[in-house]
Amino acid sequence: MDKLSVSLLSVFIVALLHTLIPSHWLCFVVVGRAQGWKIRKTLAIAAGAGLLHVATTVALGVATVVFGRNFLHGEETWERLSAFVLIGLGLLYLVTHLLHAGHHHGQDHAVTEKAAFAALLTSLVLSPCTLAIALVVAASGSVLWISLITGVLLVTTVGGMLLLVGLTSLGIEKLQFHFFDRYEKLIVGLVLCALGGLVLLLLRHSH
Repeated sequence: MDKLSVSLLSVFIVALLHTLIPSHWLCFVVVGRAQGWKIRKTLAIAAGAGLLHVATTVALGVATVVFGRNFLHGEETWERLSAFVLIGLGLLYLVTHLLHAGHHHGQDHAVTEKAAFAALLTSLVLSPCTLAIALVVAASGSVLWISLITGVLLVTTVGGMLLLVGLTSLGIEKLQFHFFDRYEKLIVGLVLCALGGLVLLLLRHSH
């Protein structure tokens, strides 16, 4: 295999593994369910977030080439902010559950659609793929290479997210558990807090 093929294969593997991180797709599933979004709408939001995620990753790679590697010194801070965004949204759902514990599912949406949408996008934008950034930097001598890497990164990331979000959403939609319907916001809040906590734990471990 030539150098370009190895680079593209590396980008594919890195993007695939990065996309499998639960905080990159499970949050869309649980929030979409809690907000009463149709699967099509959840997928559209996930795709938009994936596009921004890839754009941020590539932009940071290019910025690193232009401004030097010191540009990425605050990357762990962004990752922590991403985790806190998920935890914050989770706490909002928990508070909503406590304030509306006696209400039935679908009667209220105290967590507004704009707030949920903004939190999902922000959490993903603030967590770029570090290894993909490194591959973009390595290919900085060729616009063609960067374009190809961006294409593979885009297709793999967005495609993987849509597949995971779609299949999981379909599975959840078919489940008719009264317990889940009654305690949906509680469950969603706990899941989001757990995802944010997992990100913080992984960051601490890697540090």
